[in-house]
Amino acid sequence: MPLAITATASDQDKHLGEVYAVIFHNDKLYSAAVDGKIKVWDANLQLEAEFQAHESAIYHIAAKDNIIYSCSTDGTIQAWSLETLKHVKTLFESSEEETLRLYVIDGKLYSGNDKGMLSVWEDDAMLCQFSMVEEIRDFTIIEKFIYTVRDRDVCINELVPGDKGRYITRMTLEGRSPLSVVGNKMCFASRFGNNICVHDNTKATNFKKLGELQGHNMIVNALCGFEDSTLFSGGYDETVRQWNLETLKCVSTCDIGFCGNTICIGSQGHVYVAGDNGFIKRLDNK
Repeated sequence: MPLAITATASDQDKHLGEVYAVIFHNDKLYSAAVDGKIKVWDANLQLEAEFQAHESAIYHIAAKDNIIYSCSTDGTIQAWSLETLKHVKTLFESSEEETLRLYVIDGKLYSGNDKGMLSVWEDDAMLCQFSMVEEIRDFTIIEKFIYTVRDRDVCINELVPGDKGRYITRMTLEGRSPLSVVGNKMCFASRFGNNICVHDNTKATNFKKLGELQGHNMIVNALCGFEDSTLFSGGYDETVRQWNLETLKCVSTCDIGFCGNTICIGSQGHVYVAGDNGFIKRLDNK
């Protein structure tokens, strides 16, 4: 079944500029953009609420329970109540570094910044830090492995048991952000940016390369996995592509009409993509 656009955020409700992050949490879609706002949408992209989280562009957002976290070009990480949309706490503030990515993984908040520091947060307090040496444009953590990526290499690091903040680098692979682990496969953009590298995500195979997904003719900005074998990708060529990671084939392409910066999956399997000029669209297999 081909991907098709099934809902679009209205011009009067959309962000005033580029959308850098969308997440789906508690049956709501949350978007964050260059205008410093976080907007709350229902599953059909009807705007429910919005608030000014920062005075400058928001890089990323993450949510846990009734709290949404945001990081911005202003050098802060902020926490907001999802019930009241009011400020709860400033977790971090710096004039010398910027947090680029936020994720909630196994109940903890993780942040990665432009100085190469990966921080672990618990109960809104910093638990420990890992120095990953170079800028962290994307990352994920799967069990005892930390995956980080900038614009040239993907680093796979294994945590040292019982020693907070220490790790061993197991593998460095040519590639760039974005990064997504889907089932037992690791996916990331090639160094040139328009192909997607797929590797087996096991230490036993030495993270063997399985192939490259070719289809985008411009740089890929967004990857998002679904279940164990489906990957969605989007970027500057203004398309979203759906890939079968078992066959390494593109099974559907949808022309969205704008550069896609970020993709997430809703609770009903809807695909949400956002990017240039505040555009947000929902895609479905029809």
